[in-house]
Amino acid sequence: MIGRPCTASTCRLAVVLVVLMSIVLSACGSRLSGVALQVAKGAIGGSGNASDRSAAGTSSAGAAGSAGSAATNGSVTGSAITGSAGVASSANSATAASDAGGTSASCNASNNGGATDTGVTANSIIIGNIASISGVAPGLTQSAQNATEAFADYVNSQGGICGRQIKVQPFDDGNDAGTNAADAQQACQSDFALVGDASGFDNGGASAIQSCGIPDLAAEVSTTELANVATAFGTSDAHYWPLGPPIWLKSHYPDAVTHAGMIYLDVPATIEVATSEMQAYETVGFNYVYTAEVSPTEPNYAPYVAKMQSAGVQYVTEISDDNSAARLVQSMAQANYQPQVVDWFSEEYTQHFLTESQGDANGNLVLMETASYEEGSSNPGFELYSSWLNRVAPGTTHDIFGPLAWSAGLAFLRAAKAAGAHLTRAALLAQLQQIGQWNGGGVVPPSENYGQKVPTPCFAYFKISGDSFVRVYPAATNSFDCTTGGLYKH
Repeated sequence: MIGRPCTASTCRLAVVLVVLMSIVLSACGSRLSGVALQVAKGAIGGSGNASDRSAAGTSSAGAAGSAGSAATNGSVTGSAITGSAGVASSANSATAASDAGGTSASCNASNNGGATDTGVTANSIIIGNIASISGVAPGLTQSAQNATEAFADYVNSQGGICGRQIKVQPFDDGNDAGTNAADAQQACQSDFALVGDASGFDNGGASAIQSCGIPDLAAEVSTTELANVATAFGTSDAHYWPLGPPIWLKSHYPDAVTHAGMIYLDVPATIEVATSEMQAYETVGFNYVYTAEVSPTEPNYAPYVAKMQSAGVQYVTEISDDNSAARLVQSMAQANYQPQVVDWFSEEYTQHFLTESQGDANGNLVLMETASYEEGSSNPGFELYSSWLNRVAPGTTHDIFGPLAWSAGLAFLRAAKAAGAHLTRAALLAQLQQIGQWNGGGVVPPSENYGQKVPTPCFAYFKISGDSFVRVYPAATNSFDCTTGGLYKH
């Protein structure tokens, strides 16, 4: 998407031992804290051509994790999944077999129920994928579509789901809400489910998805309109915001956060995200002395930089795509403007941003919501994802959208296998609702409760060092802080 989602990601490659507690929250401004504090209020109640892909491959298994508890900063306490001081390791939790489908009802190619619903036959399941590939930000979420194709090939190499091969129907919404709506409408008519979607304009298709009841397992849910759809799930939810990052920032840069500046693009997702972030961050002591809304095609950030300098901004962030962020960085460098903190979301976690910013982003922070490519060799789940992505679409941009889409695919796989022979949209939705903590086989940090649409409170920070992204916090490889702050509910 253009902008940042409300962080939320999910499951791994190894069996998780989890301490579960449930609380019901309904008031705006409520806090949820710790991975073990689960919220009970969940709800289920363009054109593209189908792509029939198949490839041989092997799966890998992760290590088993353990549960532990730790105190958060301040007075809020929570429970951590393995590691120390509330740090969750992305290499721990859930097994490969579990993420490859969970509990599977008895069925096979000769006993799978045949044509049971839209997009389902005796030998195939058609899933749609809506990504933003053309338009104002070319190639923005192409990796999500490539990862969904890689997921399909991986599952097909394992025999499919009850003998059915997965076919992906790709859509490109062109970074346009109207096209997103048309794509969603077509998917309603031809596809069993949407899987791995990634668009900052998913508000466009929300009405169609709500009306037809198609399951939507998005890579991320970018807008409140889609978050309010009962059949939409994702590794983010517009109703929640993690408080760990601002608490960590305040503890390290107490003066900077009281002189904060926020720039965001004038599109629905980024406006919404910026508003949500500022509301959440202000609850822990942030003070925004400058905000600005800019066009996605704005070529000149010099006036905005001058105003930030005049306002005394010492903490800078922008909710945008990586191209816009690079233009801001370059304008800051040209003005010799060096605020104490420049903080980017995961959308800037890509080599393209490093190239475009021409070294001017050196030392900037990057908030991470997925496991990293740099640490993938020590994360079995991420290695599995990377190996299939490289087979299906070598050269795919390394960014967050691919891992998020892969995680969505594995959630679909688990629920579809658990639904068994009579695979229907209703049966799939019922099984999705049963998924609790989830970390996508190790490619994302653990969500609070996937089936109840409660995202992850976990976070990590990297920084830009030359042409690389280097871990800052927590120190342990493949780890996240999952206990600081909890979640803010809007």
